[in-house]
Amino acid sequence: MDLAADITPEDLKVFLEEAEEQLQLLDDDILRLERDGASEELLQEIFRAAHTLKGSAATIGHGNMAAVGHASETLLDRLRNGELAVNTEIVNALLHSLDVLRAFKDELSGEADHEPEIEDVIAELEAASGEPADAVATADPLPLTIDHDTVAAILEAEASGDTVYRLTVQLLESCEWLTVRTFQVVSELSSIGNLLACSPTATEIEAEIVGRTIDALVITEASQDALTEALMAVQNVESVEFTEVSREVSPAEDAESSVPTQSVEEESSGRTQRNSQTVRIDVERLDNLANMIGELVIDRTRIGQIGRILSSRYKDDELVESLSETASHLSKVVSDLQEDIMQARMLPVGTVFRRFNRMVRDLALTLNKRVEFVTDGEDTEIDRTVVERIYDPLVHLLRNAVDHGIESPEDRLASGKPETATLRLSAYHEHGYIAISVKDDGGGIDTEKLKQSVVARGLETKESVSRMSHSEAVNLIFLPGLSTADETTEVSGRGVGMDIVRANIESINGSITVETAIGVGTELTLRLPLTLATVDSLLVKVGKRDYALPLVYVTETIKISQHTLTTVGGRTELLTIRNRVIPLVRLHDIWPGGSGAGKAEDAVFAVIVNSGDKQVALGVDSLTEPQEIVVKSLGGFVGEVKGISGASILGDGRVVLIADVASLVSAAGRRPQRDDQPQDGTLDTSGHRPSTGADDYESADTTELKAAA
Repeated sequence: MDLAADITPEDLKVFLEEAEEQLQLLDDDILRLERDGASEELLQEIFRAAHTLKGSAATIGHGNMAAVGHASETLLDRLRNGELAVNTEIVNALLHSLDVLRAFKDELSGEADHEPEIEDVIAELEAASGEPADAVATADPLPLTIDHDTVAAILEAEASGDTVYRLTVQLLESCEWLTVRTFQVVSELSSIGNLLACSPTATEIEAEIVGRTIDALVITEASQDALTEALMAVQNVESVEFTEVSREVSPAEDAESSVPTQSVEEESSGRTQRNSQTVRIDVERLDNLANMIGELVIDRTRIGQIGRILSSRYKDDELVESLSETASHLSKVVSDLQEDIMQARMLPVGTVFRRFNRMVRDLALTLNKRVEFVTDGEDTEIDRTVVERIYDPLVHLLRNAVDHGIESPEDRLASGKPETATLRLSAYHEHGYIAISVKDDGGGIDTEKLKQSVVARGLETKESVSRMSHSEAVNLIFLPGLSTADETTEVSGRGVGMDIVRANIESINGSITVETAIGVGTELTLRLPLTLATVDSLLVKVGKRDYALPLVYVTETIKISQHTLTTVGGRTELLTIRNRVIPLVRLHDIWPGGSGAGKAEDAVFAVIVNSGDKQVALGVDSLTEPQEIVVKSLGGFVGEVKGISGASILGDGRVVLIADVASLVSAAGRRPQRDDQPQDGTLDTSGHRPSTGADDYESADTTELKAAA
């Protein structure tokens, strides 16, 4: 699609941002229209958003986008005037038009490589309206005017070497959508050059007072062949005729001069004045600022540490005292700057939540289910990088809830429930983290069916699942390749999803838990860090190296000695804390690099960590202190290292590696299971399955961790 010649990349960027805002507003409001019914205020808001979007599209010269917007506006106007009542057909047509408009936006932004066709959606909008969109035209447009201002513009154009054409565009007699095609022709002319005058005017097109002929004056650098090609590309255009306007032209003196020229303001209603109190900032620039602040935080810590060392050595030195005061002030300024940048990166989770209204509605219709989708805590703020990472997991969880969790209306009525189910998506702060809950009042997770599916797929043995508690059985949903769907559909049943959800959440130092009851429903809760730029960590030593354990996983720290441990099969060490048996993983065995923590007789410190439903004790040489550290990527040369999620730099310049606790716990908790192994169930070693002997906790994952280290 050719846009207006004077559209700059910045103009296009502003249009795309505003278009996304208007499309999201329309999506939300049209769903409200279906759910709550029509009100004058709501219809006015929808009509205003549609009109703004259409005007913005016309301003940049996108005729097809403007044409779809115009057809939607016609339908909305009939609703607003009380000529139509809201029904499913109308809502579907309006939502379909939004899909097409969003596809155009994606094509403009480079996210799609082709433009959608508009004929089908315009026909659908017209059918929902109950009569052809052009049927309300009551008169022919008035003739073209050439007034004094137009003459002045023509003379100025000639002086600058531009050509002025008078064009007559004829539409086919069989054209059914005269208003739409007229709008496309006028938009195309606006994109080619400076449209001085047009009949019909924008006001007449708005009132659908159109005919088969469009008469226009346009200043352009384009050739007649280029003009003809562009205009003939509009469907139902029969012919294009040209007349070059000379400097001898004068204002018309007959009746034709009574009509004013087209107002630019009428075509640019979508351009709203920018609020002087706010400014749009590119996300990449914010990311760069956050990275630089991270460097300042590291230097702040280092300068503070140097100042403390100098103060202890030279207590009475005035320069050292001055340095300490400066370092203290610098620390405060950097902390405030870091807080402000982090706040600038924060977004309300509602920006994600609102995108699910349409998805849940369409999915429920597809599955013939009745679902009321409710959101809470939309104003809860979270770092934009976290927002981006949680979208796909939430899509999986919501789709699973509608497809698997919520019963059909008939089944709900038979069980004494209302036929309309409630699906609630909530967000709230919890102990320095953000929790996001997906809760339904459906049938709950059938753990017996889960166990049967797991055994049938060879993921567990019948003996092992028979010993599982309810919570352990529920967490089987996170096993890769597991599905309890009776048949494969476009929605689910392919054995992918929940394992990916947990992997994605744990990759950002988050966790996921499940609570369910048969016949009552299911609630899945994600607990996420507020930001990925920094992380509160416990610093530990393993050999001569420093590591950081994110505090979100840490439950407690204890000091243990060999006599407090139990060994299974001569290899696996188990620690008993408050009558709970926990496997001990000596990090020296995974990250070799020094003395300590590797000898069985040594006393060690154990950091008790949780991930999902599993708990593991990580054996380390020593503990230092909790500290907020700046997360840095390992970089392309290092690549992805199992057991390590990133790195940071401490105040004294030391490099500290950030442990991937989720993968460590996962490696410790998964064990090979063989049918010929005794299933004595002596110890519930991981809180997941009973012990199976000497090879417990020695898996391919552990071997890979050692190799990677």
